[in-house]
Amino acid sequence: MRSAAGRVVRICDERVVRLLLSKPVLSEYRDVLTDPEIVERYPELTTEKVEVALRRFRYFGDIVRSQTIKFDYPRDPKDEKFIELAIAGNATHIVTADKDLLSLMHGHGAAARRFRQRGPSTRVMDAVKFLAILDAEIENS
Repeated sequence: MRSAAGRVVRICDERVVRLLLSKPVLSEYRDVLTDPEIVERYPELTTEKVEVALRRFRYFGDIVRSQTIKFDYPRDPKDEKFIELAIAGNATHIVTADKDLLSLMHGHGAAARRFRQRGPSTRVMDAVKFLAILDAEIENS
């Protein structure tokens, strides 16, 4: 895996960082990875490969029960499960390419302010920026 996202998965697998998961997040991953448009674009992504990847995530990730945390995110309600997981698991980072989630760090809306209040130590960034920060931390340690 040469992409930044692939490298993030690999460092999670190597337990360099801790991957947080919840049942709703795993379900979302399954839905996205088996979406007909994604499957058409990546025909090598078979249902069997998706299930193997999800089992692997469950093996090296930590399941967090986030049902008691509720976060209303009207801009994109499908992203609520990721925010709730980050808050419930005291995540340091949300690594994503999703523009709605990325906007939480600097947005001026009520949801962005609530996110920063409820998860003050959580940073939202893309995989390239996350890897640069991680590489710098490893180099300085």
